[in-house]
Amino acid sequence: MKTHIKYLLATLCLLTTITLLPAEIHDNAGQYGYKFLSVPYGPVSLALAGRGAHSSSNATAFIVQPAAVCELDQRIIAVSHSPWLVDTQANCLAYSYARKTSHFGVVLRNLDYGDIENRDDTGYLIGYYNPLDVDVMANYSRRYSPSLYFGMNLGVLYQKLDTATSLGLHSDLGVSWLPPLKGAKLSLAARNLGYASKTNTERLDFPLSLEADYSYKLTIADQQLGLMSSLIKPVDGDLRGSFGAELTMYELFTLRGGYKLNYSAENLSAGFGVNYKGIGIDYGYAAFEDDLNSVHSFGIKYNF
Repeated sequence: MKTHIKYLLATLCLLTTITLLPAEIHDNAGQYGYKFLSVPYGPVSLALAGRGAHSSSNATAFIVQPAAVCELDQRIIAVSHSPWLVDTQANCLAYSYARKTSHFGVVLRNLDYGDIENRDDTGYLIGYYNPLDVDVMANYSRRYSPSLYFGMNLGVLYQKLDTATSLGLHSDLGVSWLPPLKGAKLSLAARNLGYASKTNTERLDFPLSLEADYSYKLTIADQQLGLMSSLIKPVDGDLRGSFGAELTMYELFTLRGGYKLNYSAENLSAGFGVNYKGIGIDYGYAAFEDDLNSVHSFGIKYNF
């Protein structure tokens, strides 16, 4: 046990160091791009305050915590559609295969901005263009000991802004620990480490962040309840937090809810899921303030 704790602390120190290295440019938030990587993809993540890292029904859990689902025994394929902010659309296709000792996953996600007017210097409409962000990412995680798991994501992204394009590589590193308390789990990750080519003459940095998720699952009247909390420290923002809860009844119906702390325009989220014979339908909702539209997400999955 002492050895496991030493490895966990060493990993935490490493992730903290990676995140704090560029902290001196915190005030220059405009140089960070590729924010679509931090969008919560899928209704389960959206309903659980943008996280859902420790939800066994979340096919995209490995996006936010690369080692979080390694100890499970399941195979899920899921597709989701989320009408996002200001007429944008977030779409995702994910495959997650956990075998108790290892996990492999792959996700295709994109943020579509729709048609945007293209005008000349005088304001005359000369046409339309369609900006697009696309990312393909694979995950692999493995058990180091009965209570300690390590994982990594590796992705390739493509960004198109009118006639300018950018291509980049990015990665996430994570560790998950099952403490002696039954039903508890702690996961840590350094996300969005990467490098991309210039868009026209400008190169944007990736939105690096250090993230932690803790959950505790218990049984109440033969029903499963999961309580979740998270902390996120983005390189270009203040420390943020969230809480979430997921109640599964009779292995058929699931209620989800969450609340975000210290976000500029986000707070409540909620959703539900229905599962029957391996087929699941999920819905997620997130409220936004400051005249922004609320977000809805719809998804279907197959557990086989």
